[in-house]
Amino acid sequence: MDRVAGAGPCSRHAPDMASSQHDPWLDDLATISALTGCGWTYDRVRRRIRTGSWQEPLPRVVLRTTGEPTRRQWERAALLYSGPGSALSHATAVMRWGLPVRTGRIVVTRPGGTHPRSTERVWVRQSVRPFRAVQVNGLPVTLAPRSVMDTALDLRRLSEVDDLFGRAVQGGLVTVDLLGDELHQAPSAGSRLPRLALSELASGSHAASEAQLVRLVRRAGLPMPELNAAVTTALGVRYVDALWRALGKGVEVDGQKYHLSPTQWQADLVRQNAVQSVGVVLLRLAARRLWTEPDAVLREIRWFLGLTQAA
Repeated sequence: MDRVAGAGPCSRHAPDMASSQHDPWLDDLATISALTGCGWTYDRVRRRIRTGSWQEPLPRVVLRTTGEPTRRQWERAALLYSGPGSALSHATAVMRWGLPVRTGRIVVTRPGGTHPRSTERVWVRQSVRPFRAVQVNGLPVTLAPRSVMDTALDLRRLSEVDDLFGRAVQGGLVTVDLLGDELHQAPSAGSRLPRLALSELASGSHAASEAQLVRLVRRAGLPMPELNAAVTTALGVRYVDALWRALGKGVEVDGQKYHLSPTQWQADLVRQNAVQSVGVVLLRLAARRLWTEPDAVLREIRWFLGLTQAA
């Protein structure tokens, strides 16, 4: 017999006409376990594969057509092979998000735990931290910021990371702030180039630099400052990027424009003198260092606030 009577929700239907409500086929692909759950016997499935009616592009994943699988079918097969909760990720996901990127093996990410081995065609990666996925053209894909950052962590040339981040931001898929959130949560391995590339993107964005300062302060467990805090001076109200008012100390983040503009530099000196004249001491930090030297910056802030001894 081709099927086992009453073996599954599709058992009343002909083998090639599974129930529309319990159809195991997606893009002409299904797992062997799903087929046996619908009434197919294991031997019958194997016989179809041996005779060439069906293919087995990945272990325990069946394609019911002949010929070379399409790219989409390979991606679907990879998801079925990886198991429930999996999503296309890294460069594979970036491509699905519409960005040109060099791809090799199809990459899927699944929740941590036991997982099938990677193959020559598919790289199965597990994530210790939770991840979200959305449907892109009917396939589960990690969110754009996560996809872009995961890809960047695998790249080995700064120019490639620069290009990837630039295209993603310009295309409206991500913002510098969202990339900063992902980098903050990402593993440190491979993060040097993304930090360098992100520092260049963020150096001209004061909002992105302030957001990174807040991340660092929270990560270190330091007291949270007032942001864009108003200080009344002899020149009127002036604003400090981050102010610990009770301590009379504040941090100013200097972006790339500050370094390039003599006029802005002079204006900032006048503002700094006015703020310090009312008893607020300022520590100035280059925006780039928030991304490239976060640990060193935190040590300086701790010392500045009197929370530790200078190294």
